[in-house]
Amino acid sequence: MTVEALDQVGAAEAMLRALGIRHVRVRHHGDVARIESDAEGMAIAFAPANRQAIADRLRNLGFKHVALDLEGYRQGSMNAPGLITGDPS
Repeated sequence: MTVEALDQVGAAEAMLRALGIRHVRVRHHGDVARIESDAEGMAIAFAPANRQAIADRLRNLGFKHVALDLEGYRQGSMNAPGLITGDPS
């Protein structure tokens, strides 16, 4: 991961925490930001007033696509086979 990517993730996570989402991780997949959170955080992120603001802010950080992971936050998810890359395993 590059310094630029780390900065993107850090800024994205800080913005989400400022909205009140306490348990959150932003996963960097090139031009895709995948947000992982608990159920409470997902509800905050998916609120109509927040949803567009989050998408706009993450696009301003350089992401083309913003996704909310419906499986929520889980450690080691970046190591899951087939994630985003299209690997069928």
